[in-house]
Amino acid sequence: MPTPPKQPVAPVQLLNWRHSSHFGPPAPCALCGTTTPPRSHAKEPDHKICAELWNAAHRGETGFVSDPPEGGQATDHA
Repeated sequence: MPTPPKQPVAPVQLLNWRHSSHFGPPAPCALCGTTTPPRSHAKEPDHKICAELWNAAHRGETGFVSDPPEGGQATDHA
């Protein structure tokens, strides 16, 4: 089983995954291996906190992004 992401030294940027497309049947998290219903934009099962910790540990990479704000476009949305 994969180990959970390590706690970052820098503050964690929280993700906005409110859209219903971020949920599916429970499946193992791609990052920690425990069961979770949330899905990333790539439709892989991921705990939101695991994705946030991964982003903090991999600054400059775009592994996980937020939903665009309501009524507008975001530059980090895939």
